[in-house]
Amino acid sequence: LPKTMRGKSAMMLRWALLVAITTANAFQISNPMANGAPSRRASAGCGTGAGSARMTLVDDVEVDLNSLKKNRKILQTIAKKNGIAANLKTEEMVRRLRIKAEEPDAIKDDSKAKKADTSDAAPKKKATSSQKHSFNTLLVHGAGKTSDKLGSVNMPIYQTSTFRFESAEEGAKCFAGESDGYIYSRIQNPTVKELEEAVAVLEHGFGGIATATGMGAVNVLYMSLLGAGKHVVCHKTVYGPSRSLLENTMVKNFGVEASFVDTCDLEVVKASIQPNTALVYLESPANPTVSISDITEICKLAHAVGAVVCVDNTFCSPYLQNPLTLGADVVIHSLTKSINGHADVVGGMIVTKDQDMYKKLRPMMVTLGASMDANQAFLVRRGMKTLGLRMEAAQKNAIKVADFLEAHPKVAWVRYPGLKSHPQHKLSKKMMKGPGAMISFGVKGGLSAGRKLLNSVELCVLAVSLGGVETLIQHPASMTHAKLTPEARLQGDVTDDLVRMSVGIEDADEIIDDLEQALGRV
Repeated sequence: LPKTMRGKSAMMLRWALLVAITTANAFQISNPMANGAPSRRASAGCGTGAGSARMTLVDDVEVDLNSLKKNRKILQTIAKKNGIAANLKTEEMVRRLRIKAEEPDAIKDDSKAKKADTSDAAPKKKATSSQKHSFNTLLVHGAGKTSDKLGSVNMPIYQTSTFRFESAEEGAKCFAGESDGYIYSRIQNPTVKELEEAVAVLEHGFGGIATATGMGAVNVLYMSLLGAGKHVVCHKTVYGPSRSLLENTMVKNFGVEASFVDTCDLEVVKASIQPNTALVYLESPANPTVSISDITEICKLAHAVGAVVCVDNTFCSPYLQNPLTLGADVVIHSLTKSINGHADVVGGMIVTKDQDMYKKLRPMMVTLGASMDANQAFLVRRGMKTLGLRMEAAQKNAIKVADFLEAHPKVAWVRYPGLKSHPQHKLSKKMMKGPGAMISFGVKGGLSAGRKLLNSVELCVLAVSLGGVETLIQHPASMTHAKLTPEARLQGDVTDDLVRMSVGIEDADEIIDDLEQALGRV
């Protein structure tokens, strides 16, 4: 506008332009990136990538969606011309127009589109181009949904407990679920949200729910799906606290029924599932025995009675296995392990296959206060960018270490999916993209021999946890699974001679040399 135009005259001219635009037959939202044209879309802020999308007309005129919120009639006209129902709430019409501006084919039949439920910051389910990228590219760039308004390459740490509303009306809309704005970091935080989206896309899931620890994720799952009179089938060999929580808390305090069985045997699983079975909980490979279950076939059995199947995918990470694509409903991770990979932060993640399960689990995370801190999310997001590179290096080392152990005269047995001697070697190739970096083995001489080995290593680190860049070695019966009764440990094949090893990315020859000198002292 000329500088001489001020006040009401300028305002009238702007509205006249908007009215003229909306009455044009040519008004259609087009993707400004189509045909290689550079985007002029403004940065989104801390919301979705299209948070302040501008609609581009065929004559290259742009209209800011946010400016249309104040004039519902014009907004309704624009919505109708783009195949979107005009009787929706203002925020919902704008949201769908944003999706249309980002991806013109995302909304084809508005009569079938469901009204978004943004309670507890549920992610918007829309088509994305992220799955077109390779795994390592997704690791680096994430899902591309949430971005920083200042254009930071890495999502900043939003170190705040609460978020300022633009107005009282905006605050009311946030709490009513009519806006996807941020409220309080226990509910949602931009740094955490970007991590949730990044992990969810790697697992081919609907949405992620980050938790303060891996056990936070397990607690959210149990508390959401189990209760008095409900039954759970659990693999007999899982992470110690995951089983202990079921046995000592859910069964004794909440009336849950639990069966701990060998899920590697499908006939046993079939016989264990009951009409009141609500959950089948798996670890595959299992901790610490590295046994493998047929996720696909177990899902068929569980779904026949309406049970939910959850797989703890910590040993594999999304790099080697995607349980949701194998039929599971939920996947959980201890982010502390391979995904972060640097032994400097704890965290957990739940990823659901669909929106219904997401909406069932996320409110429980918020209510329990199991939310992840922004600092945790930042560290995990930084660490996971090298997941593919680290897993490849560790896996190559593990193959060499497993071969060495299997040939050593002081080693009684070795369990590693990459070895033909593993009971589920063929199944591992069906379930997993690689054998991974976790090995369990037994030392001849039992507990005393195992302790001698652990006290003799020099390069390998005597510590619990797994999936880091460093090689870790530990004794499950006296450490991670110590809270289980001796009977429960034996039933889960956690024998006194079992040693668990998480192979790192050091030089493989040096790892082997360290094991050789330590075994020489046994």
